[in-house]
Amino acid sequence: MSVYWLIAAPAENGSKEETWKSLQRMTMEISTNHRMKIPDLRVGTLDALMTLSDELEKHDRYMEGVVHRLEKELREQAGGGAEPMIEGQPLEHFLSRLDTQLTSFEWDQARFPVKQALPELVMMMQDCVSAVDEKFKQKVMEYNTIKSNLNALERKGQGALNAKSLVEYVRKDHVIATEKLNTVFCAVPKFAVAEFKDKYEGWSAFTPGNTKFDRELNGVVPRSALKVTEDSEYELYRVVVFRACEDAFKVKAREARVTIRDFTFTEGQAAVDSEEMSKLKEQSRDAKTKLVRSTTINYKEASGAWLHLKAIRVFVESVLRYGLPPTFQAMLIKPGKNEDRVRKALAGLYGHLSAGYDKDGEDGPNAQKFYPYVDMEVKLFAEEA
Repeated sequence: MSVYWLIAAPAENGSKEETWKSLQRMTMEISTNHRMKIPDLRVGTLDALMTLSDELEKHDRYMEGVVHRLEKELREQAGGGAEPMIEGQPLEHFLSRLDTQLTSFEWDQARFPVKQALPELVMMMQDCVSAVDEKFKQKVMEYNTIKSNLNALERKGQGALNAKSLVEYVRKDHVIATEKLNTVFCAVPKFAVAEFKDKYEGWSAFTPGNTKFDRELNGVVPRSALKVTEDSEYELYRVVVFRACEDAFKVKAREARVTIRDFTFTEGQAAVDSEEMSKLKEQSRDAKTKLVRSTTINYKEASGAWLHLKAIRVFVESVLRYGLPPTFQAMLIKPGKNEDRVRKALAGLYGHLSAGYDKDGEDGPNAQKFYPYVDMEVKLFAEEA
């Protein structure tokens, strides 16, 4: 796993080199270590550093969250498969650059000039990541809106005849609609087709307004049931009924387990839907391409700012822990599966820095992890391959 401990310890006898060598001697066989070069930053007052320390922790959590969200989006867009790809290169190869960027960290003077005060540098990094976050959310929203519209249109053509769109099946000659007559489309379960054909003509009746008729008339046009299409579960029929008894027919049909499809025929609608489908598919591909391109760029921007904030954070904590002038060595440790062994080795190296430190564990009265050296976790990736 790409989880590192970013630690800092005071220079031994004024020598950062000795601090680094001591760490290597004690842990090189159980962990992978890297020196981290942090430039001389403007310190300001200790009171200001204490205030900044609390803010740094919040900024750190926020930036890590943004970087991990970007990573998750890249993984999602890359898809599955033996070797997920992003913009023509293996995804893991692209993401591994962050690991290299951390272990070979170099301060970007052009982006974050060290002559700036620490609060100003922090705000520059925070503003950078906030802008990335906003752009990312906007791109995701645009893509999801198009994708949602496409999915909705695709769902219209999916499922059985009792639910799916009828546009591609119903022709103009299937529909009879006059002042007194109307067409009803019925999705009939295959097990009920025989009963439907036998009884549908008797499912409604009405008495005409003409006083010459003193009896009810059949509300269904005889032999008007026409099979339009079928699938594995249903057969679709059109039935012509008198408008005066359309509602009564529908009630009887539902009682017979027939699904009434409320459908209004519009000439040319099939072509319109097909064109809309093609348009949305093209828009979806274009939006996805823009989202991936934007996310790859923004991932580099945000992760770079986040690592610089980590550097500032370890600098501030070291000054607060060890005092001025800042003579400490920042180091990255990748313990892998040897966390307990590495912690014991570090306790042996730096236990003398804090008399109240329990070398055998972190079960002290505060019930909170504390080490006599500056320590913070760097979890590069939200997910591991």
